Amino acid sequence: MTVHAQAAEDHDSLIAVPAAIVPDKALDALETSIRTVFQARVDEKAAANGSSLLVNDLVQQASTDETTAQGMVSKLEPYEKIYKSLLDVLGTAPGKGEPPEPVSITQQRTRLLQAQHDLSTRLVRARLYMLEAHQIAAALSQKTNAAQQALLLQRFPSPLSPGFWKLISGEFPATRHQVEEVVNDAGQGIGQAMKGWGPAILFGCVAAGCCFAAAPFFLLRQTRRAAARLLPVGRVRQITAIALFSGLCSLCAGLFVWMVWLGLTGSTDIDGTSLMRLAGAVGGQIPLVGFVLGAGATILSPRNQDWRLAPISDAAARALQSFSIWFSLLLILRGILRYVDTEAGIGPNTIQLADVVFILAAAPLLFCAPMQLLRYPLPQTDQSVTLQSMIGRAVRVMALFVSLFSVAAMLIGYIPLGYTTLSWVCSMVVTLLALTLIFLLANDLGRTEFLSSGRIGRHLVSLGLSARVVDQGITVFTGLFSVFLLFVAVAVAQSGGDFDFGVIFDNLGKVVFGQKIGGVTLSFDVLLKCIAVPVLGHYLIKLVQYWLQKCLFPTTALDLGAQTSIIAIFTYAAWIGVILTVMGTIGVTVSSMTWVVSALSVGIGFGLQSIVQNFVSGIILLAERPVTIGDMVEIGGKTGDIRRISVRSTDIALSDGSTLIVPNSQFITSAVRNATFGRPSGAMAFTVGLPLGTDLSKAISVMASALQGVGELLTEPAPSVSIADIQADTVTLKISGKTSSPRSVDRIANDARLAVWDALKKNGIVASMESSS
Repeated sequence: MTVHAQAAEDHDSLIAVPAAIVPDKALDALETSIRTVFQARVDEKAAANGSSLLVNDLVQQASTDETTAQGMVSKLEPYEKIYKSLLDVLGTAPGKGEPPEPVSITQQRTRLLQAQHDLSTRLVRARLYMLEAHQIAAALSQKTNAAQQALLLQRFPSPLSPGFWKLISGEFPATRHQVEEVVNDAGQGIGQAMKGWGPAILFGCVAAGCCFAAAPFFLLRQTRRAAARLLPVGRVRQITAIALFSGLCSLCAGLFVWMVWLGLTGSTDIDGTSLMRLAGAVGGQIPLVGFVLGAGATILSPRNQDWRLAPISDAAARALQSFSIWFSLLLILRGILRYVDTEAGIGPNTIQLADVVFILAAAPLLFCAPMQLLRYPLPQTDQSVTLQSMIGRAVRVMALFVSLFSVAAMLIGYIPLGYTTLSWVCSMVVTLLALTLIFLLANDLGRTEFLSSGRIGRHLVSLGLSARVVDQGITVFTGLFSVFLLFVAVAVAQSGGDFDFGVIFDNLGKVVFGQKIGGVTLSFDVLLKCIAVPVLGHYLIKLVQYWLQKCLFPTTALDLGAQTSIIAIFTYAAWIGVILTVMGTIGVTVSSMTWVVSALSVGIGFGLQSIVQNFVSGIILLAERPVTIGDMVEIGGKTGDIRRISVRSTDIALSDGSTLIVPNSQFITSAVRNATFGRPSGAMAFTVGLPLGTDLSKAISVMASALQGVGELLTEPAPSVSIADIQADTVTLKISGKTSSPRSVDRIANDARLAVWDALKKNGIVASMESSS
């Protein structure tokens, strides 16, 4: 019977067959994809002529294949235990001489064995494909990094030397051919689009695009009015207006380009052409251009100081307004150069000439922007240098250094190094500007609106949340959000200077959702889990403790000490489980903790003996309960009531109001007097001395009658008066009795002494109180 026939036969079975879980078609498709990536990797021609984008695509495809194979393995692995359990239930086949088993059981065992073999085969294939995809992705990543580093440090002839221009002139025919190809593609595409209703469509799309381009001029005032109407006075209003307007400008710029492109191309299919690749490289920069222009118009705001976020003078704001325009043009130039570097197919020296143009355009802009701040400084104040001014000074120094470094590298022939540095700086400027606005917006909204004193916070409190929980929640959220923005900045920084969204999202996925260092997973989602698990565990433990105290224990006959011991043991066990869960989340297993256990063994042998001894003693106290909460004990000459028992120490409340903290090991290794263990009553005793000629029968009767008048002495057993000693001139009588609690012994003994003294005095009997216990 084939696997497919078996799958059809077992279609209605309660347990799915392996062919239904992971079909052969899926495994074959995965194998084909891995072989394709591997062939592209080993193809020398593709490796020689392929661009970094091709290698990045191969890496992404290999990573996708690895994820697919891992998903197959995770689907198949649980069925290993299922089939094994079923076969264990059926048992082994009967041997020779043993009674035969029913035919149905034999058939079922045969089918299970076939399914188990099929499962093992598919698991081996899936695991093999997962390993192959991982190795290919790692090899391609290493190759990409090595190629990028080699290109970055490659030295070309200096642009100041005649040899540089001679090489470019040699490549001029090929360069002209590529430019003509782009122009021809553009002409053909536009010519086809202008047929029929093409001009009307072009006019309508251009008109719509112009409307989108002009929209920000009318949205700035409206955005500020909306922010002023909805938010309180302060920085949060400024940041909200800046963030909204910058986002709207980015959206309008993207819509403008899309409408113009739609009008120029119409329904013409130009996919794969040079014009399409050029438009994709440049069009990807247009939303960034809109964001920069919108942020520059609002952050600097030369006409309205109330909405200006940057602490600069009016003259500096007016001077820097033009720099945002020049920086936007620089972003468009970078998009064109990205096409030239990766898609145009021109000579390497011509590419270096284009990179020189970018360096000569970007370096002066980066150099002159800080100069404007130095040229138009803020008025001097008597305040000391603030952190903000120190950061601004450091940024200015770094900008000057990077611009000079890039120009110097270009002049001596390290053109890729200078270009990559400036391109990376451009990417980080846009990224840090956007992330800073988002951080300030989230932080200020949290402090003004979402705290318990804010409008939204007060609404949350009215719904039943406590003000403390609201404040703690928004503080934790803003902190985690800040960490997430830091991860995003790291992902952009690792993507290089091209600002390729595909590469950025891939790096963001690696940084945020999984990066193993030494077997330990360090990522943002792991950080969230490590925070969420203890917080959730805390509230679950509190909920179970409340249920035990309020619901379960009142229905039982357990005393307070037993209840406290149960809650303490449960709490410690639950927190141990939470800690193990967190360790498992970050990838720390028991096997990886072997060296920690070894180190702890050495530490226990040298310096942690007392800590471990107290810990074990605390567990014994909670389990055996020789002393419990509320017991009156005497240890080391100190007497008091036990208030708390932890795994390390026990708190004893003394009579003077202080607390004695005793290590738990002392309760196990030293003598402890528990006055309430097994008998909650107290014992009172003292002696009375009488002269040798006293009528003892009368004295004993008088004292017994006096003790009956002390109401807090127990009548069962009744107080007693007995002769303790007879000496040459004195007879000693002992008075003893029981009290309801050991804690009232001293007070009741004092009342008994006063009663006996008064009774003896009234009857004319001379006595002396000699001692008591």
